[in-house]
Amino acid sequence: MHPLLRLPSLIAIVVCFATGTLRAEEQTSTHRIVGLSETSREEDLRATVKTMPEVELVKLDGESTEATFRYDVTKLINGYNPKKPPNEEAITKRLDELLRTASQGTFTLKPPATIPKDKMQKLEIKVGILDCKACRYGAYIAIAKLDGVERATVTNAGLLTVWIDPAQTNREALEAALKKARVELPAP
Repeated sequence: MHPLLRLPSLIAIVVCFATGTLRAEEQTSTHRIVGLSETSREEDLRATVKTMPEVELVKLDGESTEATFRYDVTKLINGYNPKKPPNEEAITKRLDELLRTASQGTFTLKPPATIPKDKMQKLEIKVGILDCKACRYGAYIAIAKLDGVERATVTNAGLLTVWIDPAQTNREALEAALKKARVELPAP
């Protein structure tokens, strides 16, 4: 092939590297976010991630509580070694550490949902008066990290909505966790 015929391909490669659109170590990953207890917390998450160096929030789905992050793994992982790149678990652990630190522990990561949405069971649990954001977060966090809880939300009217894997947990376990956290459950 004549060298001039290869020139357009070479120019395209040089332009990609020069503009920064192609970065070999840039990656994305998707995680569930524990801490998205209500819609106002979505903006809190966006603001928190902006304070995290080298991490960008690319997509946030408030309904599924899943977020996609973009990062340069060479800058994310301290002591990055290209001959032995970190596995997915190490990257997730580092992202979680950064998010926990930046949010003072109010946001953490979990893997994406383990079961399809149509297999989840939706439960609604009435709780006592939750007139402040911290009270709502306290009720939410009492159950959000339990095995089998795929996602949860809480309203200021005291309604906790939880989507669960019914093979792993149930209403009684959730109510027991709420009582343990001293969340008021009105009499039926």
